[in-house]
Amino acid sequence: ASPQCVGYSRHSAASLTMDMCLPDLKEIKRAVKLWVEQTEAKSVYIATDSEPYTREIEQLFGSKVKVVNLLPEVAQIDLYILSQSDHFIGNCVSSFTAFVKRERDVYERHSSFFGMDYPPDFHNEL
Repeated sequence: ASPQCVGYSRHSAASLTMDMCLPDLKEIKRAVKLWVEQTEAKSVYIATDSEPYTREIEQLFGSKVKVVNLLPEVAQIDLYILSQSDHFIGNCVSSFTAFVKRERDVYERHSSFFGMDYPPDFHNEL
């Protein structure tokens, strides 16, 4: 799934970094803070199959931003919410992120990745 952020050409693809593959709490907080400020977000939805760091994200913003982590029984709920959000930050190598990113690209919604705030625009004609 990583071509969505590094490119589809093996000859010109960008290198993957640890922040892109396995972001730590510092990178997660940095990226979320950046995009909350840039989009003037009032809420953050966390979808993950790992540690959600809900408390840490809440502490970052206090009462200014509502932080939500539903843990739905079906992944399609997360997919829908993420595809409709004002901004989406995903994990570069995640196939789940790839589904969300493709949907968002169709409707020209902004997305970024941990470790890559402004991903290049790759047009992959099928």
